Amino acid sequence: MYASLAAVRRLLVLATLAALLVGLTATFATAQTDDGVDAGTATSTRVEILPVSGFLDPPVVAQIEEVLDVAEADGSQLVVLQLDSRGGVSVDAAALVDRIRASSVPVAVLVGPLGEATDASGAAALLWLAADVRAASADALVGPIEPITFDDRVDTPLEHDVVDLVVAAGGDQQAAAALYAGALDPGQLADAGLLDLEAQGLEPLLLELDGVTPAGSDQQLRIRGDEVEVRFHSLGLVRRLLHAATTAPFIYLLLTVGLGMLLFELFQPGFGVAGLAGVITVGIAGFGLSVLPVVWWAVALVVLGLLLYAVDTAIAGFGPVTVAATAAFVVGSLNFYAADALALPVWLVVATAGTVLVFFVFVMTSLLRAQAGPEGVSVEDLVGRPGIVRSVLNPEGHVYIDGALWRARWTGETRRAKVGTPVRVHAVEGAVVLVEPFDASTPAGAPTSGAGAGSSARD
Repeated sequence: MYASLAAVRRLLVLATLAALLVGLTATFATAQTDDGVDAGTATSTRVEILPVSGFLDPPVVAQIEEVLDVAEADGSQLVVLQLDSRGGVSVDAAALVDRIRASSVPVAVLVGPLGEATDASGAAALLWLAADVRAASADALVGPIEPITFDDRVDTPLEHDVVDLVVAAGGDQQAAAALYAGALDPGQLADAGLLDLEAQGLEPLLLELDGVTPAGSDQQLRIRGDEVEVRFHSLGLVRRLLHAATTAPFIYLLLTVGLGMLLFELFQPGFGVAGLAGVITVGIAGFGLSVLPVVWWAVALVVLGLLLYAVDTAIAGFGPVTVAATAAFVVGSLNFYAADALALPVWLVVATAGTVLVFFVFVMTSLLRAQAGPEGVSVEDLVGRPGIVRSVLNPEGHVYIDGALWRARWTGETRRAKVGTPVRVHAVEGAVVLVEPFDASTPAGAPTSGAGAGSSARD
């Protein structure tokens, strides 16, 4: 029984770590060290490079602005942003465009290749348009610009502002209309006069830019392998974590797993690792919920569904409460996000709902029944019996007595009792046994350390 309980705890913690790793993988994969990578020994030319994938959210925008500030302060010759983004969330796209255009250091934006189906849409397409050098790989797509962001909590450019930006970039109103409503490939972008060059990666881009005079600049770029210092930038640890928390499925899974851990702890003595992991997980999910546009009544239904599952576990029933919990969870999951582009896949909702159902209705119910002890043995029968600590008593945990696992509270003089500590039951309090240190050589009835602490309970 204890092994099963410990296995569930480990599974919950591992599930949280796995969810965090999945959400962070895309960010870590493209991120390089902040110290930079030298492409040559001389430092007459410095190029700053920042790969960006995922939504343009506050952590990413803050990093872009920081790289621009560093480039201007250090006298860099060029800033390169490598983009693969479907748009922005909770960012002021107009302000970002203004910052790019106001940069004293030329900015080149390359769409791709960061992965399959590399594209830049919404706010990312605007950023690409505002760049001094607009580049794209052969399989990249730019657009549509609408929607610019997936929320309406910040001011964003209107359609006529986009037209002005396209015209300033060398296109016309027809190109603006096409880009506003649809995605254009490099050939179409070139025909519209918007693409400066096509490049299959950062190295080809830098080679192509050698000798080029960017728009709005009167100086040619001098980028040669023996004269250039390339510095790669990446999001800091905190920004990476917050950026990962703006992935729609990731937030949903974090909320579900985190609340599941906290509800699991309600049925356990004390507050363990699973509870702490649940608090952290729910906190990260809370940030994501504040960034992405969610339907709050749907979020409430997901939470209600989990609470009803906990009630179902407590009453060990399988009936109307189970059906209500499943219905609430599924309906809330399917309507979780306000934007269609963020909608959760049906298979993910079904898989998550099925996992939650099995965990609460079957796994948790079986564990609670096992914790109740063997049939025909009441908790009062355990007074005076020896046992062994199976989970740290701090002060509560579990002890193994006569082949069964029981909830226990430590009453010894030390702060806690480690796993493997011999104990003896000296009193009971409800369904919890009160235990003290046990020495097999001590005669029965003789006082032991901590016995005084339990005397009032026996009386």
